[in-house]
Amino acid sequence: MPPTRLRSRRTVRTLAALLLTGVLSACATTPPVSPSPRVILPTAERNQVVASLKQWQASGQAALSTPKSSEDFGFDWKQSPRHQEFSVYDPLGRTVARITVDPRGAHLQLANGDIRQADTLEALLALVLHVDLPANELPDWMLGLRRGTATEQQNAAGLPEVLRSGPWRIQYLQYAPVGGLTMPKLLQATGPEGITLRLAITQWHMGKPGTP
Repeated sequence: MPPTRLRSRRTVRTLAALLLTGVLSACATTPPVSPSPRVILPTAERNQVVASLKQWQASGQAALSTPKSSEDFGFDWKQSPRHQEFSVYDPLGRTVARITVDPRGAHLQLANGDIRQADTLEALLALVLHVDLPANELPDWMLGLRRGTATEQQNAAGLPEVLRSGPWRIQYLQYAPVGGLTMPKLLQATGPEGITLRLAITQWHMGKPGTP
């Protein structure tokens, strides 16, 4: 039997076994990380599962700096096939801005009640954070996936250690087990004009929002 078919069957059996044992749990928090008897997917299978995720949510803290300014904020990113939502929080946990994207366009609601609209998430993200970030690439950065023209440098486990996409360099500083997946916990992106974005992801949620 060809090796490719053998590998494919082994992958299917592995994923099926993990799903039956509940390894890919709906909710998972990265810290604290404690030893677990559960199986952690090998990198190749991990990448297949993560790339096929339809809905997920990542929450944590961010530090954004330029040569002229710096700010820290909390964030929450929700992703689904027809909906994106990005929320920004102040140090006290109060919502500063919420951006939602659906087939009708992108909408921004500020803390004072003002509402703005644009064609893209990127345009509203720049309005909130005052820098230009590649919004379409941010979900892949958070998931630790290489797509398109990005180049990749891997660590000893075969996971991305450094991604390069255009003028951006994304360095993965720490991973953590989340259910049966190894997910980014701390990453830093540096880009043009001295922009640095550091994300500490403290909670991952795989599946539909609100799923326990």
